[in-house]
Amino acid sequence: MASTRKRKKINRRVVRKSPEPLTRLDQHYIALHECYKAAKKAGFSNEVAWFLVQEPATMPEWITEAGGIIPRIDPTEDEDNE
Repeated sequence: MASTRKRKKINRRVVRKSPEPLTRLDQHYIALHECYKAAKKAGFSNEVAWFLVQEPATMPEWITEAGGIIPRIDPTEDEDNE
């Protein structure tokens, strides 16, 4: 007799939980990765998506301005003159 019962699919995915909070550098690269994935999903090629992520001028102000999604990790102009 053949079994007519459906088998339940088991999800064996492991999610890594970091005990320490994310640093500004971690947040920066996570935000850039999400921007790259969004550009790819919008239909841009790999090269164009990579360019859009590297150029801060191509991102909206609400992402790059002070207090935005991507924290500023580059030295400011004042720090360069010292």
